[in-house]
Amino acid sequence: MSIAERPRSFGARSIQRPQWKEAGEPTWLAVILAGIEGILAMLAFIVPAVFYHVVLLDGPGGIAWHLYAIFAALFAAFYALFAGSAAMRFFAGERHLTAMLPATIFGWTASFAGVLMIAFLSGRIGDLSRVSLTAAYLLGIPYAIGVRGLMHSFLSRQIAGGALRFQKIAVLGERTSILEFLLANDLWRHGQSITGTLYLEDIVDDGRLVPGEVAAFAATALRRGAHFIVVTGDIAQLPVMSQVVSELKRFSLNVVFAIDSKVDRLHVIDVVPIGGTNTLRVLRQPLSAISVILKRALDLVGASFGLVLLSPVFLAIAIAIKLDSPGPVFFSQLRRGFNGEPFNILKFRSMTVMEAGTEMRQAERGDRRITRVGRLLRAASLDELPQLITVLTGTMSLVGPRPHAVSHDDELGRQMGNYAYRQRIKPGITGWAQINGYRGETVTLEQMQGRTLHDLHYIENWSIFLDVWILIMTVVSPATHRNVF
Repeated sequence: MSIAERPRSFGARSIQRPQWKEAGEPTWLAVILAGIEGILAMLAFIVPAVFYHVVLLDGPGGIAWHLYAIFAALFAAFYALFAGSAAMRFFAGERHLTAMLPATIFGWTASFAGVLMIAFLSGRIGDLSRVSLTAAYLLGIPYAIGVRGLMHSFLSRQIAGGALRFQKIAVLGERTSILEFLLANDLWRHGQSITGTLYLEDIVDDGRLVPGEVAAFAATALRRGAHFIVVTGDIAQLPVMSQVVSELKRFSLNVVFAIDSKVDRLHVIDVVPIGGTNTLRVLRQPLSAISVILKRALDLVGASFGLVLLSPVFLAIAIAIKLDSPGPVFFSQLRRGFNGEPFNILKFRSMTVMEAGTEMRQAERGDRRITRVGRLLRAASLDELPQLITVLTGTMSLVGPRPHAVSHDDELGRQMGNYAYRQRIKPGITGWAQINGYRGETVTLEQMQGRTLHDLHYIENWSIFLDVWILIMTVVSPATHRNVF
């Protein structure tokens, strides 16, 4: 009736791995992490003051060190609260760098603001050095990011290796559904362990639950420290599942429904009320309304600044193109963009041909159609600069999946089922795929799949910080200029 004692008995999963923590409460682990970050934050507050007053000013005389100690302790307490919240989100599954960066910066800034407000209201702000406070704040941000990043990276490796299991779950459903759920999810790689399983075949009689069986299972799961009961099955079993949920309402437990993995891997994101009905959301717009505004603001500022700054470069390139070969300065080609809508991309002309995009041949290494000036422009990516105009008009973004010609889109869409998912966000001048070396000619399907997967990763993990990082790496990363010709 239960496979609680054999949570990893399926094939290769039977390998025993070292465990330094067996299913402790996530709250206590979060408190420990918050305490460590708080202590390190207190040092970051104190050390600049010591260096400034003792080393640079040759002596600690006249400094109210007890005030520095008090305010450092307050700062540590404030920051530990934010660190604890971040740790709980980490254990809940929010482990992306793009989520960690803004949370760390906000926590550091808010903690500093709280300490300065208390110092001001208490009339002791004048006893603290502005130089040391400024240094502690500015130097502390990369320090805090580094500390949290190292801790989260260490914990992620421990979780992925099965050494840290901080969450216990119990599973309820039909035998085949439970086995499918366990085989498909590698729970031990996500910090989870199983307290027990309950098979519906053993507790259902003529479509009704045997009284007391579900309640006894839940009580046992609670005694064993379970945080979740996972009810797994297909939609056709909802009548029985509703009986199970009714039985579980008397217990303080998280109860979740995992759709049978045989249902085409349909993933439920969350619950959305539509009218008077709670509906299951299986697909979400990649950017929220505020995210769209932030991304558009970055596009407007960046494109405007770039056009003003690079206007002499535009003029020089235009003259060089006209002197090098006959034809127009700019080249327009039909591409497929946001939500699959076609648009005309703008580039400096770098070839002797002007293919419209509906039928074309991709540029190749050593392509004789590339002009002398065009070869230099493409090597330095200067042929892409006119797309800043397209960004201002709102058709493109500074950062996003690179748009391809319509004919290439149609072909790749037939070859890869997930290729069209790139169109859920505006195309960009540069992107996550480009700074990771997926740029230029795509000869093989594997290369195109790699580019597509990087684009999808960007869409799923977007943040304004990620956009800024990609723009910086576009300029400085050697990988960005790989495969350019």
